[in-house]
Amino acid sequence: MVDIKEKYKDLQPLPCGIQDFEKIRTNGLLYADKTEYVYKLANDPNGEVYFLGRPRRFGKSLFLSTLECYFNARKDLFEGLKIMELEQKWTKYEVLRFDLSGCSTTDDLKDKISRSLRKYENKYGYTALDKTEGARMSTLVETAAKGEQQRVVVLFDEYDSALQQTMYNEEEHKKMRDFYRSFFAVLKSESHYIFKIFLTGIMKFTQLSLFSVLNNIKILSANDEYAGVCGFTHEELQSCFRRHVERLADASEMTYNQAYQSIIDRYDSYSFSKNLTKVINPYSLLNALADCELNNYWTISGSTKVLMDTIDSGEHQMPNWECEYMDKLALEGNDADRKNLVLSLYQTGYLTIKEYIKDLQAYKLGIPNHEVKEAISKLIVPRILSKDESLVESTIFQFKKEFIFGNLERAMQFLQALVAGTPYSQDNTSKAIEERFQFIVVQVLFLCGFKPQSEVSIATGRMDIVCKTKWRNAIFELKMTSNGGLDAASEQIKDRSYAAPFLAEDKELVTFAVEFDSIEKSLTRWRVEKIK
Repeated sequence: MVDIKEKYKDLQPLPCGIQDFEKIRTNGLLYADKTEYVYKLANDPNGEVYFLGRPRRFGKSLFLSTLECYFNARKDLFEGLKIMELEQKWTKYEVLRFDLSGCSTTDDLKDKISRSLRKYENKYGYTALDKTEGARMSTLVETAAKGEQQRVVVLFDEYDSALQQTMYNEEEHKKMRDFYRSFFAVLKSESHYIFKIFLTGIMKFTQLSLFSVLNNIKILSANDEYAGVCGFTHEELQSCFRRHVERLADASEMTYNQAYQSIIDRYDSYSFSKNLTKVINPYSLLNALADCELNNYWTISGSTKVLMDTIDSGEHQMPNWECEYMDKLALEGNDADRKNLVLSLYQTGYLTIKEYIKDLQAYKLGIPNHEVKEAISKLIVPRILSKDESLVESTIFQFKKEFIFGNLERAMQFLQALVAGTPYSQDNTSKAIEERFQFIVVQVLFLCGFKPQSEVSIATGRMDIVCKTKWRNAIFELKMTSNGGLDAASEQIKDRSYAAPFLAEDKELVTFAVEFDSIEKSLTRWRVEKIK
């Protein structure tokens, strides 16, 4: 038996939850070197204002902290890192950094900005409390620039947080937008004193706020050159974290390759640009390696409020988690919009780029990994069903167990219990209700670990759902009571020979004719037929 503690006693500590570059470096914590990106941004001659969008817990704050230390010319913190081979001058700038997270009202945001401004006003030895936040910011930039002797760098972390918080409160959201415009307009008027402005966030509110005030903003979110700026690449996992992966392997009684692949399956496969550079969720990886356990850390750490509000609004049909397509310009250029659920799911990390289709100038989106799949089960599906998370999880498990062991009538009873009373979206047409129930069935099969496909076309028609497992092929045809119900579903399966394409496969083949009732909001009847 390997003595894990003794074998790995000299292992470099991990910076779990630490987003402060100086603290990581001075405390000797492990740091995956991202300083080449810092140098590239700082010395980019074609940009002055930058925005980087990434999901929560993806290292945006740490990258901003690294920029702050670089522009403060803290050369001592960068010893041994790539930037030491690139940077020769180490010019010192005055850095003004603001964290805009955690505000749900305009007054909260004003108060937080005011406190940050006060901190800098104390530093530079003057008082301006009688002025507006915008006027104080203007004075601060000019003061920090020391009468044009030194230009200033301005950093905004989670700039979009307050806008997210108010997206479903139109009156407060308008107040928030108006404040953003007036506050950030100052930066444009003081641009003579400013060297660079960097902003991070999850969502981009181009038309709503500062993007319409600040000209020529450079969006890095889908830029191939910065695809690996946040998160850890495969190369970094192998070079920086190899010993930690070895410890995980020993603790879990796996080989190194098995542990490595388990990490990839659970936390990897986020892509944010056309070149499909894959990165691993940094928050989850660091915690998993520290605990020597592959848990769902991202879900436990919380969820994005705007996404949950969007789902709760009932305005949307859910997407096809495995195959959604989005126009290149829409994904890269569109604003955060409560009406665009797929874009929100991408920006918040529930969907990621799986493929870039050059001929169509479009992206194919899908779920990144097992951790996100579990997050959908824990956060999204219960909200759609309007049921308790533990009840949904338990019922899906019961359905899965009965389905696997061939107790299909019993499995359908659990499915019936799961979908009973499901609220509709705002579109109450028969087609919309049928699509919503179809979506729910697909999600249940998906969360069972199966591979369902919806709207599968064959020569004779289009099947609602096909679910393939190692031991069984299952065909589902769903009909509303008002659209013929059970008999219409059964007849369509037979008349269009839905079973024919699967007869040659050496598997059990079963068809499910299912009826939903729009009045009872329930799966009311079903007919299960074993074809072979």
